[in-house]
Formats: sequence, structure tokens, C-alpha cells
Amino acid sequence: MRPLALMILSAALAAPLAAAAGPSLLTNGSFEDGSTLGNNSWTIVNNLPGWQGATNRGIELRRNAVGTAQDGEHFVELDTTGNSWMTQSVGTELGVTYTLNWYYSPRAGIGLASNTIEVYWNGVLVETNNGNGTGHGNHQWQLFSADLVGTGGMDTLRFAAAGTSDSYGGSLDNISLVRAPAQADVPEPASLALAAAALGLLGASARRRRR
Repeated sequence: MRPLALMILSAALAAPLAAAAGPSLLTNGSFEDGSTLGNNSWTIVNNLPGWQGATNRGIELRRNAVGTAQDGEHFVELDTTGNSWMTQSVGTELGVTYTLNWYYSPRAGIGLASNTIEVYWNGVLVETNNGNGTGHGNHQWQLFSADLVGTGGMDTLRFAAAGTSDSYGGSLDNISLVRAPAQADVPEPASLALAAAALGLLGASARRRRR
């Protein structure tokens, strides 16, 4: 009985961790989908798979042009012909915390004033990124994170250029949104019941050995 009890206990303890390791809720977080760009080139599009761009200004998609991608070959810049933005809406659970991760870099060779990007959740500012690309020949990717709370409906994530509107701005790549691990680590009732059953089996096995 002891091996069975240990297997049940292991499964019970592993269940919350498995729940934490879900896929990103976002579509096309690394901007690799739907592109026919040649290498070292760029284009401005109204939208990308999963992402809606600003009316009349769109999203600037780059494939290893003026910097290399953080993940894959593509990244985006949000100062197109002027300051622009992009949004994506996702379904969430009410009151559940989600972790947003994204990589930001100032544009190589461009100063602090032009590189600002703001991050919004349902219209509320949650983070401001900025950096100085002067003197650099490539991206300086940095990972940023923010915890966001779901409303139980369709929530909107928005990235917006907010520096000097001069067609030169910061870059984004490898954006993901996942259920926060800290929440998933709290055992659910079913997992607790499995753990209790396993502990009971282990206790019974120990008592038999003492006899």
C-alpha cells in the first residue's frame, strides 16, 4: 500500500503546480504569426493576428531590422508615423490574478525622450517603460512583469507609445499573460482530499509495520 499512497500524495501535491503551468492567454505574443516579411525589413500594418493597431497609424512590425528580436525573428515598434498603440482582449475569471510578462527595449541610437511605452489594463496605467538607446547598436531587452486582476469578462491589454511622436520609439517582444503561479499553488478541495487520503494510507501502513 505504501507505494500507492506515495503516488496519490505526489499527484495531489503536483496538481496545483500543473495548473500553474498553463499556456499564455495572449495570441501571437512574439509576433511570429502571419508575417511574410523578408529578413532585415519592416512594415506598418493595421493589425496583426491577435492584435489591433491604432486607427490610421497601426503597428510597425520588424524582422531583425534596426535591432534583433528577443524571441524568434519579429518584434514591434509603436511609434510608426507617429505615436501609436496596440490592443488585445482576453477572457478572464473574476478576481483571479494573472501575470503579464513582456520584453522592452529602447530603439538603438535613439535617446530617452522618444522611447517611452505605457502599458494599460482596462484603461488603467500599470507600467511605464523607458530607456536610452544612444550609443547602442542593438536592442537592450529587459523583462518586465505586472500582476493584473481579471473582471470575469473580456479584459483589454494595451501598449501605447508615449514619448516624442517622431516615428522612432521603443520595441516590444515576447508578451505573455498567464494565471499567477501563487494562486495556483493553493491546493483546491479535490487536491486536499487526495492528500488526506494518501496521508491516511501512509499512517495505516506505518501502524501495521509497528505491529
